[in-house]
Amino acid sequence: MNRRTFIGASAAGLAGIAITESCGGKSVSGAVTVILGGIAELKLIYPNLAILEKIAKLGASFNNEWVAGKFDSARTTFEALDKAVLQVISDLQINASPQAKLALASLGVGVRLIAALIFNQAQSQPGAMATAQAGAPKTVDRVKQLANAADADWILRATQK
Repeated sequence: MNRRTFIGASAAGLAGIAITESCGGKSVSGAVTVILGGIAELKLIYPNLAILEKIAKLGASFNNEWVAGKFDSARTTFEALDKAVLQVISDLQINASPQAKLALASLGVGVRLIAALIFNQAQSQPGAMATAQAGAPKTVDRVKQLANAADADWILRATQK
């Protein structure tokens, strides 16, 4: 599958037309590392929580698919990763310790970082944005929501308290 075709099918493809294999792979790999670090911390607190292993596998799979240029499967994996992260945050946030809450927050930040990388790189390609919006509007809207600059500012300010 070429990148232009993928753009019509997924939000992850928003960046596909704008980046090279090496640049995109390295950028996304760093963001996935944020997620995997949060999972490592959470496994210390919740060693038997199966969804943590699922998130770790999804993160690693997304990274491998993205770096390999398998953008069609990367889109599906990104969507599953986003859903799993939202689920674990929802399930654990109420009764979690401060350490667990910070680790959970890192999962959300990692997913937002991936979305921001994709969205920012697509900004220079308005045609790609329009094509992606027409082909996968829900996914594109989710990437836009996750990459919201105002949310990034708020998260950054929250870490400076």
